[in-house]
Amino acid sequence: MGRIVSAQWSSSSAPTQTNIDAYRIAGRAFKKTLAELQALIETDLAGLEEKMERAGAPWTPGRVPRWEME
Repeated sequence: MGRIVSAQWSSSSAPTQTNIDAYRIAGRAFKKTLAELQALIETDLAGLEEKMERAGAPWTPGRVPRWEME
């Protein structure tokens, strides 16, 4: 992506076919990586947070605390 941006930064012409191809390759790689990250967050991290909650672990940033009125 850095090379694509660099090539286009000071250009007033349309992206080259090489830049278009590189963008598509990067997009496919990102799509796969994003799916893996989403699975990690939605499955693995959710399970870990549940275990932490049950164990009474202190709150950590990004984790929504459970609260019930006493």
